[in-house]
Amino acid sequence: MSAALKSEVLEPRPRSSGYPATRRRERRLTVVPTVPASPLAFPPVQERDRPLWLKALVIGQRVSLGVAGVTVAVALSAYAVTVDANRRLTVATASFGQLQDHQQQLITANAVFKNHLAETAIAAMNDGTLHPKDVIFLEAIEPAETTLNAPTAQTTNAITPDRRLFPKGY
Repeated sequence: MSAALKSEVLEPRPRSSGYPATRRRERRLTVVPTVPASPLAFPPVQERDRPLWLKALVIGQRVSLGVAGVTVAVALSAYAVTVDANRRLTVATASFGQLQDHQQQLITANAVFKNHLAETAIAAMNDGTLHPKDVIFLEAIEPAETTLNAPTAQTTNAITPDRRLFPKGY
């Protein structure tokens, strides 16, 4: 309980023989109990005593909090997936660029090697050091039949007596 200090003026005492006459009036402080300025809080209301509209509002608040929480969780998950996909795409794009560079280097090296091989063969033919016995001739391979039920008329028409097999080589 709170208390306040209140000052009050006291009546002068009758003079006694022990006090000097020149003494002034004194103020004495006393403790006075005070009443709180605001009323007490509402008495606690039990759930069964609440009106129906208040119960509906409380349920609506709880449902909306749940929906908001789920929405935030889904939004953060979607953001995380998007950021991860973007990071993976960046890494894959860089790797793809490196593979394209390596492919271009291999194509260039293959072309240089073929050119060097052809120049060497031409130089050897011009010098007379290359003999026809030293040349390797490759025969063209006929495509293998992929189906077993292929008509034989097409295969006999594909190989004609006019067609000659010419070896391929340098």
